[in-house]
Amino acid sequence: MSYLCLILCVTSVASQASEEIYQLLAKSHANQNLIVSPVSIETILSMVYMGAGGSTARELQSALRLPSGDKQAVATKYGALLSQLQGQEQGGATLKLANRIYVNDQYSLHADYNLAVREPFRAEAQSISLADGPGAAAGINQWVLEQTSGKIKNMIEPGSMTADVKALLVNAIYFKGQWESKFDPVKTRAASFQVTADKSVPVQMMMQMGMFRANYFRDLDAQVIELPYQNSNLSMTIFLPREVGGLGSLEEKIGGFARPLEAKEVYVKLPRFKIEFRDELKETLEQLGIRELFTDNSDLSGLFGDKSGGKVSQVSHKAFLEVNEEGAEAAAATTVAVTNRAGFSMFFVVDHPFAFLIRDASTIYFQGRVVSP
Repeated sequence: MSYLCLILCVTSVASQASEEIYQLLAKSHANQNLIVSPVSIETILSMVYMGAGGSTARELQSALRLPSGDKQAVATKYGALLSQLQGQEQGGATLKLANRIYVNDQYSLHADYNLAVREPFRAEAQSISLADGPGAAAGINQWVLEQTSGKIKNMIEPGSMTADVKALLVNAIYFKGQWESKFDPVKTRAASFQVTADKSVPVQMMMQMGMFRANYFRDLDAQVIELPYQNSNLSMTIFLPREVGGLGSLEEKIGGFARPLEAKEVYVKLPRFKIEFRDELKETLEQLGIRELFTDNSDLSGLFGDKSGGKVSQVSHKAFLEVNEEGAEAAAATTVAVTNRAGFSMFFVVDHPFAFLIRDASTIYFQGRVVSP
């Protein structure tokens, strides 16, 4: 049997499918740092949908909440997203998403499929020889490294590129942003981060005072703050439960968060952190209802010129995020005493596990949590 591999690489208003994927990953990786890119996962699975047929296509359409039977609408959606992102480098923020299809040189893509994904998904097809599997893996890894500015390394294992692999669909997303209001490194100091009620770890705690959109929500039992990126419509939203052990229940309540935040003067303390996450998504996607794609009954005949199809053997996701005084890259002392004063309305002290989103008004690009910086 021949195989199709899906590789998702990321370095930083969710659809229902994205939220379900995140919740499944959050439960299967409890008490771990986590970062995923919902838009990366949706993009690559939608590329597969464009070449799927029969019940395989229906499973993908249902799980991803795609327009029923209208593949052109799917192409239009992602064409608009990628047009918006293409070359977006606005001084303080860079957000780049790239797709590529690697095809075993013993096969060829169906002309209609190539046409359907080349423009809307900006997906360049490249033929590779699997006579030298490690060499093919090295070439793909180099492309991923370039697309993520050196942050995602060794995405493909050399031994995984065997002759029965028909194609790999690769998606890479890279984000680097500078805070609109930067943290002064001089004020960063050593502090403790309470991982659990009984365990703490040392961190470098950044701090600043300024005007931010923030609020406390009683029903969430949590504070929420939005930290905008410079010259961009992107921001990081941080969700901080009141209790050290409150993150698990909070994560279940914040899907599609769109509540109003109020501009107020806030004293913010946020640890520097760098997290990496890798997972195989096959089991997660099966729980979401995408099952036939991984079986011999999979209908992917629309992908290949000989209409021979294949099944998906691997859906890999790897992500990286670094946050420091300058901002965030998703692809890393003076004691300061602060007292309250008139008009000073909120302390936002991130000294225990929290959740975060990197988003604009319509799309979540990265979502995750930090349990131990």
